[in-house]
Amino acid sequence: MNFFLSTDLCIGVNEALSVHEHLQSLGIAKPGIIYDASLSENLYFQDVLRNINACYANAVVYCNEFRGEPTYRHLENVAEFFRRELPDGLVAIGGGSTIDLGKGVALLLTNNVPALSLKGFPKDVSDPVPLVTVPSLLGSGAEVSYNAVFIDEDEGRKLGINSRKNFPKRSVIDPKLSMSAPMESVIASAMDSLVHCVDSFGSVKHTALSRIFSIEGFQRTFYALQQGQLDRAESRLDLALGSICGVTALMNSGDGPTNGFAYYVGVKHQVPHGLAGAIFLKEVMRYNVNKGYDKYALLNPARKEGASARESALELLEQMDALYCQLAIPNLVPYGYGKGNVAELASKASQALSGSFGGNPVEFNEESARVVIDALT
Repeated sequence: MNFFLSTDLCIGVNEALSVHEHLQSLGIAKPGIIYDASLSENLYFQDVLRNINACYANAVVYCNEFRGEPTYRHLENVAEFFRRELPDGLVAIGGGSTIDLGKGVALLLTNNVPALSLKGFPKDVSDPVPLVTVPSLLGSGAEVSYNAVFIDEDEGRKLGINSRKNFPKRSVIDPKLSMSAPMESVIASAMDSLVHCVDSFGSVKHTALSRIFSIEGFQRTFYALQQGQLDRAESRLDLALGSICGVTALMNSGDGPTNGFAYYVGVKHQVPHGLAGAIFLKEVMRYNVNKGYDKYALLNPARKEGASARESALELLEQMDALYCQLAIPNLVPYGYGKGNVAELASKASQALSGSFGGNPVEFNEESARVVIDALT
């Protein structure tokens, strides 16, 4: 059994105000700062940035105004901006896309090659400059993972730069920084965490240790969403821990059909990744339970003593149904899908996502995809 997590974590209310101290402890003399444009009007973020600038008058600051998930072309442009200034470390403050951008830039600062040449799983690359991540949304897990998602515009596919050297040196997690995010973004990001937990739990490559993280991450995130009090710092901390647990489990096991579907539909229709995964999650789970997979019972935070695994798994699906109603998670109809193009989507998804389909705990093929998609139209 192998298990890894290579990022130092600092979690707490007001912790982001000490980012400059974390940079100093890492020996960074000239930091580059990448932050989400959406944070510009956030008063708390302004305090965070002011503290960094007070300590580092030479800091190089870049506001990421790119909408949606970054492309390799955008990564190349941002890397060129920082290559002219040559920072010896980076801070990425924002959602998963900005944090992924930070990972890509950190690697390109020490590897003077075209960004597209690093797509996939690059080998023989130099160590990146140290990266500190400060998430403003809690769910993607980008702040502690080595995966960095980028879109190849020519191919219309999400490919990413996935090197274990991408691991941030430190992640500073402060729930106050996420308080100004739109609630729909908070929910979509939290649903992304649920996808990570469920896919990793059922993955054919799971381990006993990865499942501990899958279960803890699912139950913390599920409870926070059920309570409907996401404006409280305590709930945001639960989302933060759920995010860390979910992506840690995913890195140490593998994904499944839900994550695969999210990649396909997200790129094709510019749907936020977390929401795209949420659309499919419940019906993929239902498909597996209908095929006899009852182990989701272990995810059920309200499992009754003496209940069978089958009963607990079905109860969890009922709770999922209620949660989806509560959060108004859409089906596929708003994105142009109906009964007439179920077969087409199932065919294209199964061709593009054979790896993700292969991670499912029960056999999952084109016909399986058709069943799931049909339930969503």
